[in-house]
Amino acid sequence: MTPVELIIIADGEEKSCGAEPLPLKTQINYLRQGMLLAYGGQLAVEFIDLHQTPGHPYVQKLMKEGRCFPLLLFNGEVKFEGGIPLLALKALLDQAGLVPTGKQSHAER
Repeated sequence: MTPVELIIIADGEEKSCGAEPLPLKTQINYLRQGMLLAYGGQLAVEFIDLHQTPGHPYVQKLMKEGRCFPLLLFNGEVKFEGGIPLLALKALLDQAGLVPTGKQSHAER
């Protein structure tokens, strides 16, 4: 199975809401680590920081389109814009047939 490719594009220095706001790059790194632990080689997760790589082709294209960041691309297609709803992301992964590594049936192991 070809791994699913997730690309998150955001301003890494932007702060989140909450009592102790963290930079988005920190939150995205936590999300990336958790997803890789849960799904292993079934997916690849890349973070593109708007300010660290302004010349990246995706950044240039999506800024020109006037997109609202953060963005999540699923196999190259924008799926979430302006935020990343975790329950909707989980549903998207389920629809793609990804199974958390701890929940594989015995026949799949």
